Amino acid sequence: MYIRGRGINNSMQTFKEYYQGDLMMNANASSAATGGKSMMRTGRKHENLKRKEYISKCPHVQNVLNGGASQIKLMGLPLQQVLDTYGMTMQPGTTQGCGNSGCEIDMFEDAEGKAYGMLKKKAE
Repeated sequence: MYIRGRGINNSMQTFKEYYQGDLMMNANASSAATGGKSMMRTGRKHENLKRKEYISKCPHVQNVLNGGASQIKLMGLPLQQVLDTYGMTMQPGTTQGCGNSGCEIDMFEDAEGKAYGMLKKKAE
């Protein structure tokens, strides 16, 4: 029950020190210097460990942003719904961003004249 190098009375250990152990070795220890949080989590004050789920107006854009698909090919009514949702018009050969969602749509026209688009994340 004796310990060396502790404050004024360096030969005795208090009950609290004996019961909780050495604070530097205790992973669940909390400190007044860290605001009562675990001492082992220093430097991660604002870190969010939960995955951020994006909620957008369009389910196809939401799927691309949340990692469900890297890109989606849209034709017909789904393509028109995405264009209407973000206030765009079909212009083959162009790439337009879908609002501030972080996605873009590449618009094409096939040999038969049917419009289609590739929805993907913006290149950063």
